[in-house]
Amino acid sequence: MNRSTSLLKTVFTPAARYHSALCTAATRTTGVSVSALAKSQSANACVQQRLTYSTEQPAPPATSPPKHVLPEKYAAFFRSLLKRFLPQYQAQSIGKMVYKSCSTYPDFKEFWVGECQLPETFQTWFSTTSLYVWMAMVRIRADTNSKHYNQGLIDQFFQDAEAKMRDSGIKSGRIINDTLKDLVQSFQGTVMSLDEGFARSDAVLAAAIWRNLVPVDEAVMQIDTVVRYVRQELQRLDKCEMSEITSGNFVFEPISK
Repeated sequence: MNRSTSLLKTVFTPAARYHSALCTAATRTTGVSVSALAKSQSANACVQQRLTYSTEQPAPPATSPPKHVLPEKYAAFFRSLLKRFLPQYQAQSIGKMVYKSCSTYPDFKEFWVGECQLPETFQTWFSTTSLYVWMAMVRIRADTNSKHYNQGLIDQFFQDAEAKMRDSGIKSGRIINDTLKDLVQSFQGTVMSLDEGFARSDAVLAAAIWRNLVPVDEAVMQIDTVVRYVRQELQRLDKCEMSEITSGNFVFEPISK
């Protein structure tokens, strides 16, 4: 054992002494110990490694798998369902646009009140507006969704009638409801009479206009003017595209003799 230990000292002692001498020389030259220099180099290596990690571009996100596609038979079913119920949801907006053109007709005071000598009352306004609403309804009937569109138009008409009654000072809900019920029956009768006159002859149409719009003897001479005006406006509306009608992009011409 003593011999091996002395042999190890003999082999390694010169190398150890040489390494110690190098360390002492480096310390004297730079003023920094070898151990401190090693720690500094280790710290610099760590910083460089962190900078390398920070400058690396992030990996792109994994692409999500394609979403499930609805089978064509189910897609066709939902499209047909949407096509069936969509006109019902569009009816109110279309009715509002069409009614705007119907309610802004000219000649209310000039012709209906002035020449036909009708009193300027709510009932006169309702009767004359019914004529323009009816003419728009006749044109809309050519559309496959006319049932919904005409119902939306009628709803807007009666909402406007209710608003005018409330603006006139009527606050009782019972009176307003009873009046609206009477107006609904009156409007239905007017539409049926005008439809019959439109389908049959000018004489029947003139009788419908006299009963429902101009029930005064002083305005008998004006009925022929109204009949010709109704025929003329219906022909003009028939030349308009349905998209123009349902968007309210049309106007009624003034009544001229």
